[in-house]
Amino acid sequence: MKDSSQGGHDEVYPLPQHPKISIIVPTLNEAKFIEGTLETARRVLPDAEIIVSDGGSTDRTVEIARKYARVISGKGKVGAARNRGARESSGDVLIFLDADTQINGLFVKEALEVLKDPEVVGAGGLIMPMGANLIEELFFYFFNLLIIISFMIGKPNLAGTCVAYKRKPFFEINGFDESMVASEDFDLCKRISKKGRAVFLKGIVVRTSRRRLRKKGLGGLILDWGRVTYNYFFGKKTEYYEAVRE
Repeated sequence: MKDSSQGGHDEVYPLPQHPKISIIVPTLNEAKFIEGTLETARRVLPDAEIIVSDGGSTDRTVEIARKYARVISGKGKVGAARNRGARESSGDVLIFLDADTQINGLFVKEALEVLKDPEVVGAGGLIMPMGANLIEELFFYFFNLLIIISFMIGKPNLAGTCVAYKRKPFFEINGFDESMVASEDFDLCKRISKKGRAVFLKGIVVRTSRRRLRKKGLGGLILDWGRVTYNYFFGKKTEYYEAVRE
């Protein structure tokens, strides 16, 4: 089942019959998770171009990543890392994947299917934690419900944890806003949806680590995400967002 942003668009973005896929993974000291993430991505998409855009790791992230991907380096926030990887890529479809998140074949299949529509510019699905308890799962379902509602009211948001966008419209809007410390993924979805439809794949689940839950606890995470989401929807700039690393 799919939810799409509403409204007509003059531009269309057809894909070739066999589109090339680039997976872009921003990293900064991700040695604990990066091997599992890249090994899974390589297994799911053996022919994909994988680019790790590293922000200056001091652990073994780069060493590990080079076994599975091309590694590029630079400075800046996560939006800058994603943009840097996108500029170095050659794919018709750009999949942005967090370093602690495991892509799966069902997401790829469904995302590519909806992206065949020339009017569709992006697609994402449910983001859920690995190994969470019932209460934690319910919280993430509530967070995903807010994303579904954003599509229902014609202001679509997709999480950058695992999301696919077509190359051309992505660059037409100049990619992610590199000045933002949080919600840069929602901001990009809002802007690219002016070019075409973004699609939410309600039945597709992608799993990410629960490290923020472990570090902050459920109450702390609700306060943290609540603050950032409030700032975004009310046009207030988030000045600080803690990066959680393990």
